[in-house]
Amino acid sequence: MNLFDRLPSSLFNPLTGQNNRRAWDLLTQLSERFFGPDCVPDFPEGYLHERITKEIERFLLDRGWEVEGEEESSTPVNVQANQLLSRFVETGWFIEDRVGARVFVNMRPVVARFFELLESFTMEGPQLVGGNIQLIHNQLKHVVTDPKGQAAGFQSAALLCSRLINALNATTLRVRDLIHDLTQEEATPIFVKRFFAEHIEEIYVRDFRQMRTENHPLMLRFEIIELVDQAAHSKPSRSLLLDGYRELPGDRQTTAEDALARDIARFHRLLDVEKFLERMDRVIDSATQRALAYLGYRLKASERMESVLKNAVSSICRAADVGIPIESSLLSPSAVIADYRLRMPNLPPAKPVRRSMKKREMTPRERAELILRKAMIRHRDTTPAAIHRYVESRIPVGSQLDASSLPIESVEDAVAVLVLMRMASILRANPRAIRENPLFRGLKFDVQMKEGTRAETPLFEMADFIVIRRS
Repeated sequence: MNLFDRLPSSLFNPLTGQNNRRAWDLLTQLSERFFGPDCVPDFPEGYLHERITKEIERFLLDRGWEVEGEEESSTPVNVQANQLLSRFVETGWFIEDRVGARVFVNMRPVVARFFELLESFTMEGPQLVGGNIQLIHNQLKHVVTDPKGQAAGFQSAALLCSRLINALNATTLRVRDLIHDLTQEEATPIFVKRFFAEHIEEIYVRDFRQMRTENHPLMLRFEIIELVDQAAHSKPSRSLLLDGYRELPGDRQTTAEDALARDIARFHRLLDVEKFLERMDRVIDSATQRALAYLGYRLKASERMESVLKNAVSSICRAADVGIPIESSLLSPSAVIADYRLRMPNLPPAKPVRRSMKKREMTPRERAELILRKAMIRHRDTTPAAIHRYVESRIPVGSQLDASSLPIESVEDAVAVLVLMRMASILRANPRAIRENPLFRGLKFDVQMKEGTRAETPLFEMADFIVIRRS
């Protein structure tokens, strides 16, 4: 299965370009205010379109938005907010539902779940190995007592085990990339700050120091393997566990036996955790030594530069005392202190040139699609005026026709017949519903439902009714 089988293909488009960080902050703010787990929509259909755009306007006023392109835009904030919301809807982040004259906005459930994963990834800190191992061990105890009922827990524990090993393996790569990035810093204070903030606090495993002690939960990995073998290889327990795998919801591409074998292999990766820990020790020690050596070099280099400058100043002073002229651009010929060396006041920024938005010309295909869409809407007109036109053109004054005799020569006629049948059914159930509606008071015809009979036409098979034209 591909990622875009479950997500819209253009989901990541708003997160590109100059405003990618602002777009992510805007999505985070909208999720926290409207689409988070603790948010309750104002209506069952979601939030009103105007409320979402007001929140986007507040974000734009606080954070701004860079114009992508050479020309600066003078677009008002409310228009920008509507454009951003339309872009989020087009790319699949939000969905719009029109109910009557109001437009509601909501977030797709699968997109909301994917956004939670991305947000947890951005907020993820150092790994806590001991807590995950303890969770796996406790879950397997429940699996041994109830293999069939805890099949989902067995699968979740295997997945957690695989993620834990992958995180330990990825830590070594993150250390290498970070050290390579740190050596590109030119300022020594920034290097020191990033070394302690990112290397020590964010990359190190939080319980790395206690991982080799006897009291650390990592010592339970051998007991975990024993519990896995007991649940997956003993005859009564294995059959019950396979039955639980077969009853798990969702469409699976593999059989229960293959899925169980895959999860057992994930648990057995705990036996190689020592190899990952040793490699992590080597990489972290090497990175620490490299960073300290680089830091020492930077400090010594700065000290040597100060010594060179001090020697240069003393040499110039001695040359001046002896009377040797200095002929070069080493010293500035101008005065060291002067009025023109004072800091000039800051000039106000130039006012941006306001330019109106350019109206985009429609392509022939878009123009044809627009005409076709208007024709489709016109042919499906269900207003009282459209029904009145049909009755006047098809039924003579003072006569009546049943459903099977009503002429149907176009799409408009078919739609009118269906609306007349609906009016007849409403009048039979609640006569006041049509009479009290101001849109239907001026109609010059009546509709009555025939009880117990049905009409057959070339297009429809429906309940029979009579249309009586009065004038």
